[in-house]
Amino acid sequence: MALTLCASAIAAATPAATGQPVQVRFDGARMDIHLDVLLAAPESGVIAAIHDYERLGLIFPLVIDSGIEQDFGDGVQRVRAHMEGCVLFFCRRLEHVLDVRRAPGRGAWSSAQSVPAQSDVRAGHFSWRTEAVSQRQTRLVFSGWVEPDVWIPPLIGPPMVRRSVERQFRESMPRLERVAWAHRGR
Repeated sequence: MALTLCASAIAAATPAATGQPVQVRFDGARMDIHLDVLLAAPESGVIAAIHDYERLGLIFPLVIDSGIEQDFGDGVQRVRAHMEGCVLFFCRRLEHVLDVRRAPGRGAWSSAQSVPAQSDVRAGHFSWRTEAVSQRQTRLVFSGWVEPDVWIPPLIGPPMVRRSVERQFRESMPRLERVAWAHRGR
């Protein structure tokens, strides 16, 4: 996911002008995610980091293994991510396979469609784009939804899962900045 991202170690991701940096809604069946952040990293590095599927774990700590399963050509690749995370005492391992369409050029919308037959999700779709604000700042807009195919204990419930996902995204943005600086110019 595409999920997926050193010089700005003191700069954390800040909300872009459109409001809260991470918004997550989860009703127990479907999770909607919207992210709008201003990253302290160059756009070329952000794009390279997001599409470095072999190293998504550098950005997202929940990802324990990731990579390209198949390259279909024309900017479409099948990407897998094995994730593991816990909410309180409930730990779960999840596999998510997505067909990622990488839009050519800067500022274009890229997208990813879940492959339910190979994933622990019923369905999902994500889209994102980057916009260079300056040579050292990039706006990242990410929006999508996923229907996980996992049982969640009633004691934990949707609110705790939602807060956990929000926290993971917030914590991943400074990591994305560091990885983007390492990727700049690639």
